[in-house]
Amino acid sequence: LRDNLNYLHTFDGGKYMLDYNTLEEVEELLDPKQFYRANRQSIVNIENIQSVKPHENQKLTLHLKAPAKMSVDISRDKAPAFKRWFDR
Repeated sequence: LRDNLNYLHTFDGGKYMLDYNTLEEVEELLDPKQFYRANRQSIVNIENIQSVKPHENQKLTLHLKAPAKMSVDISRDKAPAFKRWFDR
């Protein structure tokens, strides 16, 4: 979610504006085994996570594979649930 617009970034480098008002609407359409709501701005695909690194204050930072090459932060509160989802 950027500038109050939702964008979908794909593995092949595509970027598409979504016709949904909230990420909650998008999240409801996705398989929870494959996708995780990382924070208020991001939903990540498990197959696009390159690495998970501990960060300050028990937070986590996800490094995503190319072409996205983005980092996504997981809060201290969400970190335990993310670890359970990722390690299953």
